[in-house]
Amino acid sequence: MHASPSAPLPVREAGPTDRPEWERFVGEQCGGVLLQSWGWGEIRRQFGWGVTRLVAQGRGERGWRGVLQLLHRPVGLPQIRWGYAPRGPALASLDDDLAALALLRGARSRLLRRGVVVLRLDPEWAAAGAGAELRRRLRLRPMPFDIQHRRTWLVDIGGSQDEVRGRLPPSTRRNIALAERAGVTVATLAVEGVEPFYRLHLETVARQRFQTRPLAYYRAVVDGLDARVLLATRDGRPLAAAVVAVCGPRLAYLYGGSEPGPHRGMYAVHWAAIRWGLERGCRLYDMWGVPGRFSPGDQEPGYAVFKTRWGGRLEDHSGLQAAPWLGPLDWPLARLERVLLSRRPLLT
Repeated sequence: MHASPSAPLPVREAGPTDRPEWERFVGEQCGGVLLQSWGWGEIRRQFGWGVTRLVAQGRGERGWRGVLQLLHRPVGLPQIRWGYAPRGPALASLDDDLAALALLRGARSRLLRRGVVVLRLDPEWAAAGAGAELRRRLRLRPMPFDIQHRRTWLVDIGGSQDEVRGRLPPSTRRNIALAERAGVTVATLAVEGVEPFYRLHLETVARQRFQTRPLAYYRAVVDGLDARVLLATRDGRPLAAAVVAVCGPRLAYLYGGSEPGPHRGMYAVHWAAIRWGLERGCRLYDMWGVPGRFSPGDQEPGYAVFKTRWGGRLEDHSGLQAAPWLGPLDWPLARLERVLLSRRPLLT
């Protein structure tokens, strides 16, 4: 705790001039919380969301202690707005109750005036330990559904390229080498790589029965996050692709797609992504979500098992939480929310 309860922590709205410090804070100070980055909020703004950004900073303090990027939009009726903070709040320390509480209170006072009747958040806090204790102190209530994956697969990529490759499981090193010997090459592209990525992505979506978005969305993500498309080809034929972005020390794998076959293109793609991340100083590869019931010992082939083949570990987050908002009205509004959102599976 940084201050006594009798000294409320000031919270203010961030403006455009705060963007460099905001990006530095969520990237470096908070370990790379990509969905709380300024760029992510601007992407969501392009697709109809309102964005409110709050900063907690003690009086006389130079450094920020926490930020909260809030997305909100009408759901059902125009006058009813739904609020969501993906992976927020982002805090410099999970021991800083005052910053977290001040951000939630600041959110409530501002968003109620804008017609937001509920606020949902899924902070990137561990499911147990300090994260669980902070959720209890903030009186957050778990929701019966999730928006982001509550589990992710993390791979340590600290060190040199040779050191990282040497830590990979032998079978993965072997598959990378087989792709190289078979003539698979990987190009690192910006927005120009989105269309070939999207064609491969749609093939994977059809096979795996995933959900997807329009091509324009992926263009906006690559452009807005300065992300890269890693495109594997052999003899000019696209085989596999991935979209990756950097936030602080973290490299994030956001989307992928591949053509079926034994070409091992995705091994080549992820190894190229890791090398690109290393060039930018990344130390952690966040391979994004895995299913809630997945166990690292599972043998059934699938995207989650593929992620475990890069070494690493499973990390559990808190899942979607409801912030205290309107007291006795919170429960009936939550029931209405489930009805209004039943046909909106993709919210961010």
